[in-house]
This record gives sequence, C-alpha cells and structure tokens, in this order.
Amino acid sequence: MASTGLLLAGIAVLAVGTYLMRFGGARLGNKLALSERAQALLSDAATTLLFAVALAATFYEGEKFAGMARVLGVAFALFLAWRKAPLIVVILAAAVVTALLRLAGIN
Repeated sequence: MASTGLLLAGIAVLAVGTYLMRFGGARLGNKLALSERAQALLSDAATTLLFAVALAATFYEGEKFAGMARVLGVAFALFLAWRKAPLIVVILAAAVVTALLRLAGIN
C-alpha cells in the first residue's frame, strides 16, 4: 500500500493539473475558433472517454473481474437513470443493490 505522503502528493498533482486544464480552457476558449463540427466531435470524444472509463471500472478491479454484484448494481443504476430518477437515488440504490448481492454471496 502506498504511503500517506505519496497518496497526498498524487492528489495534489491531480488537483493542480485539473485546475491548470480548466484555467487553460477558459483562457484559450476565446482565442480558438472551432467549427461547430469540431466542437461536436470534441464533445463526443469526451463522452466516449468517460463511457470507456465507466465500462472498465464496471467490469474490472485491477487486473481481475470485479464480480457480478458490481455489474448488476451498475445495470440497476443504468435502469434508474433511464427512468430519470434523481442522481442521489441512482447512486444510493446501486450501492444498496451491490451490497445486498454481496451479502447474499454473489461476488
């Protein structure tokens, strides 16, 4: 396990990097002229990247399969999101379903 100092340093680096990206986007956003098609492609690329990360986190924990409980919990969250449930309800319900499935012995 990583030491606390290393963990805090990683958090600080990510926080500073995120701030610099947001600051750079705000400063450069007015100076770069992108076509509507390019803006749509960038938006789609960001959505695709987030979907890929969510998909990987759903099915894998490290190098091994995360288990059916997590997959079913995420599937239930997707169902609730499709039914337009509030975000907090989606998150809590997915956590409860996953926990109950693990309690029942489904990994």
